[in-house]
Amino acid sequence: MKTRTKANLALAAFLAVCLAPSVGMLLLPPGEAAANQTLAQPPRLFLEDGSFNTQVLDEVTDYVADHFAFRQEMITAQAVLDGAVFHVSNQEDVILGEEDWLFYRETLADYLHTDPLSEQQLFGASRTLALLQEYAANRGAELYVTVAPNKASLYPEYLPHVGESLEGEDDVDRLVPYLEEQGVPYIDLFTPFREQEQVLYYITDSHWNVRGAALAHDTVIAALNKTDQEPFFDGAFHAGEPHLGDLYEMVYPTGTLTETDAEYDRAFSFSYVRPIRSPEDQFIQTENPDRSGNLLMLRDSFGNLLHTFLADAYGQAAFSRAMPYTMSLLDQTGADTVLIEIVERNLDWWATQAPIFPAPERVLTGVPPQGEASAQYTVTEDGLLDGYVRLEGRLIGEVDEDSPIYVQLGEALYEACPVGEEGEGTPFTLYVPGEYAQLPAEILYQSDGRLCMTRAAQ
Repeated sequence: MKTRTKANLALAAFLAVCLAPSVGMLLLPPGEAAANQTLAQPPRLFLEDGSFNTQVLDEVTDYVADHFAFRQEMITAQAVLDGAVFHVSNQEDVILGEEDWLFYRETLADYLHTDPLSEQQLFGASRTLALLQEYAANRGAELYVTVAPNKASLYPEYLPHVGESLEGEDDVDRLVPYLEEQGVPYIDLFTPFREQEQVLYYITDSHWNVRGAALAHDTVIAALNKTDQEPFFDGAFHAGEPHLGDLYEMVYPTGTLTETDAEYDRAFSFSYVRPIRSPEDQFIQTENPDRSGNLLMLRDSFGNLLHTFLADAYGQAAFSRAMPYTMSLLDQTGADTVLIEIVERNLDWWATQAPIFPAPERVLTGVPPQGEASAQYTVTEDGLLDGYVRLEGRLIGEVDEDSPIYVQLGEALYEACPVGEEGEGTPFTLYVPGEYAQLPAEILYQSDGRLCMTRAAQ
């Protein structure tokens, strides 16, 4: 073969490889997002108001970058190469550990103690949960909270070298005394998981496996004194459906490696009130004629597996992934038990995302002196609680870290949740009747253990 012919063939092959991704976009169906990916939406030439979209070229660039043909296959090939040669993950949110274990990178802050919650945040989270407990008790329900451990907290021996942990306790261990002081029942999942020798989390996923969910179920129902439900964990089981890990799918979007999971021989007896699309659904309701009790569980993705076990334990159960927590669900479901579950890496949500419920009214005797702290707040009609508006504000100045926050509106005094977005000062959030929104607000707080008052600016 002549040299020129060889050169032409090589050039043709090179051009074919270069054009394949763009030509493939025209000929092949669009690729789907893998795991937790969010792909760019198709570009818009005009906006909803009819005006020209000045960002259309940027949107085209983002769309092509996310949707060119064979993108996922190329990412997977690069990830395999990086893992085999350099033993690193090419996905910034995922850490490649020992023996092919995968970890969420964001859990390192908990493991290394590099970004601990402040004492005010710990108090704010516990006090807010205490207010939810009061709300539940007023409706004849008991409230419990639990924390699903980070995978890195249970199996740190499989982490790569990520540095030495700074001195101090884990946030969850620092939070527990605050919960005890506020009288909020806490169900410890860390101890029973650490007592088990077998691995109860997926190697390529951030969550517990079926047997881990069974142990969590057994621990919870024991704490709830659910005597009509037998434990699952030590029961007979067999190989179940293979599981494709969420972290694995993020790193290797077209990979097919799965983990063998368990399935218990004992069948569930509950049924869904309405068919679900997947365990990721925002709201799930179940019923079980063989059981008693009515459960409302406010949960995150760790409830994907756990919810089936708990649904089997209650005559009626509702599982909500809504965040912030919507306490009107308690009135809608008539639950007698409320379980709030959150994963360790998201503990800061309890300190930053105020739940949606009417602020409790309080009674004040006497008039506290004027304090030196300043306060600002905003009023929002978000429509999340019918007839109520949301007040959000911050106190700047000498405010005790463990200070409850009260808001005086006319003759009415309300206790606020001492939580809100991170920033300077002490946050507070509360829902009050809409007719009070325009009244001048006085904020009451503690400074050096003394109750003080300051006028708030809107």
